[in-house]
Amino acid sequence: MKNLLSLIFILSILSSCVNEPRSIGMTTWSDDGNEYKFHLGTEEAVDVVRKYDELFNNKDWEGAKEIFADTASITYFSGQKVTPADMIEMSRTRDSAYIANNIDYKWNLQGAFSVDLDPSRGGEHVTANYYVTYDDGENKSSFNSILRFYIIGDKIVWINQFNQSILEQE
Repeated sequence: MKNLLSLIFILSILSSCVNEPRSIGMTTWSDDGNEYKFHLGTEEAVDVVRKYDELFNNKDWEGAKEIFADTASITYFSGQKVTPADMIEMSRTRDSAYIANNIDYKWNLQGAFSVDLDPSRGGEHVTANYYVTYDDGENKSSFNSILRFYIIGDKIVWINQFNQSILEQE
């Protein structure tokens, strides 16, 4: 009986130490119209973005096709919406021309984090910060870009791009 009481006591203390997942903020962006809080996402979703970055930096266009969901879309900072195949072809063509003309153009991943609206439903929002540089030997420029990814499992469902110019300081 004493062992049973000790076991119950220990289990009650351990169960009181269980933390609920921390949530913060608010959003009404959801398919059901409810208000949700953000929860910390997973490293796996961030790893999908790292893989995307690796594939594009290495110009692995075939591999890049595989990381997108069948119905994926990309919305550029201008509002133009394209398919992954369109974006990959544009990137391939641009990068080939830049290489042929000795133009240095780089997307440098600076950081990424993942949040989840409802951990029980799947799908995470990953925000990736990039510093982009361009140098053609005569002109140099740079800008900051934020790419917002929606990821389900190991596939990118959509990407939204936001850019910020960097003005030269005198």
